[in-house]
Amino acid sequence: GAGATSAGGQPTGGAGATLSSDGTAVATPAGSAAGPVTGHLGDKLTFTNFANDPVDATLVKIYDPATPNDTSQAPLSPATHWVGFEVIVNDQADYQTDSGGFDAVTSAGSTVTTTDTYQNATVVLGDGFKGCTQTDGDPGTVTPYTYCGAFPVPDGQTLVKVGLNVTGAPLVKTDQATWTVP
Repeated sequence: GAGATSAGGQPTGGAGATLSSDGTAVATPAGSAAGPVTGHLGDKLTFTNFANDPVDATLVKIYDPATPNDTSQAPLSPATHWVGFEVIVNDQADYQTDSGGFDAVTSAGSTVTTTDTYQNATVVLGDGFKGCTQTDGDPGTVTPYTYCGAFPVPDGQTLVKVGLNVTGAPLVKTDQATWTVP
């Protein structure tokens, strides 16, 4: 819609189109002709992946701050803390052909991802965080699947949006589902 932005902070250009930072149209993946779906924390959002297979996803909870299960996790840069999220995904197709990722927008307008880089190293919470239990097993064989992830967020900032991309095409980075966080 007019004036809307994706979780990556990029303006959307109406149904099925996303604008790049220079304002040119970026093609959306097959199955996304209706454009990205949006909702609020707790809403189940339904969209299709790159292969036109249905996906239901629900952003269940935000953990701010998130406390790592393993205290030896890679250190964050100074003045940064973990903000965790729990998402339940029901991808009714073979996850082996999908690739996906999460990103978010902070209250200061910065984009953060689950693979944000600090001090020349990728920082992820590989062993999860207290309070969220990721589903055991392979997402290709367990449906629905609960994901637990965390973003490195500058101190004093909160999350205002969380985005999900399940495409099957690693070069397509348009979020298909975006939740607004109160």
